[in-house]
Amino acid sequence: MGAPLRGLLVSSLALALACGGGGGTGPTGKSLLRPEDDARTAYERALLDFRRGDCLNAEPTFREIRREFPYSRFAALSELRIGDCQFNNESYPEAIQTYRQFVRIRPSHKEIPYARFRIAEAYFNQIPSGWFMTPPAHERDQSAARDALIQLRRFVVDYPKDQRVPDANDLMEQCMSTLAAHELYVARFYLQRNAYRGVISRLRGLLAAYPGSSVEPTALYLLGQVYLKTEEVDAARDTLSELVQRFPETPEAKRAKSLLDRLG
Repeated sequence: MGAPLRGLLVSSLALALACGGGGGTGPTGKSLLRPEDDARTAYERALLDFRRGDCLNAEPTFREIRREFPYSRFAALSELRIGDCQFNNESYPEAIQTYRQFVRIRPSHKEIPYARFRIAEAYFNQIPSGWFMTPPAHERDQSAARDALIQLRRFVVDYPKDQRVPDANDLMEQCMSTLAAHELYVARFYLQRNAYRGVISRLRGLLAAYPGSSVEPTALYLLGQVYLKTEEVDAARDTLSELVQRFPETPEAKRAKSLLDRLG
């Protein structure tokens, strides 16, 4: 390799190191840490920015703490705060990746439950929300709701005494209601095409997978009606009786009673 080419490569490498990369440096390539900073003081300074909502300054400092003090306990805490900044900026896939890396690398850390719950929250926050310009949430892709429900269930099983369990249960209930509403939407789609076996399959799956969801009375009543259409009278009677017994005050239960009276 000739001397001019070697010089060009060295210059390019120096420029890349100065400008590209070092996740915790400022826009000029200079360190964000002060000469007198140790891991604690740097973390506390970045944490103050974070608590003020200033992730623009906090996140690069957390990244540099992680790089400059990799064996300090503040490196681990900085990893979590990086994830929190991504979460707060609604960069949910990036936040999930950061929290997952923390869980994988530091499996015995006391903040593992926190990271696990934040993963579930990040999935939950990606569930589509319907507004007047878009289809309702239950008509759209439900992969985020399914992922959130899986993570929330695992969290509750693994950490039953954690203080975040009540919040996890609330989020699970919302996930199940969204997923159940989606199954009901699909069942009605099949019903419009007289695909009764598909309707029955969807509704039975809904009732088995999402017990206690807000659409359960509607699903039971629709299932009873479809059983009547397929001349499965005993199954219809059992389904409608279950609806009346479990949800006696609902409008669906009153309609079910009328059907049962006609069945004799």
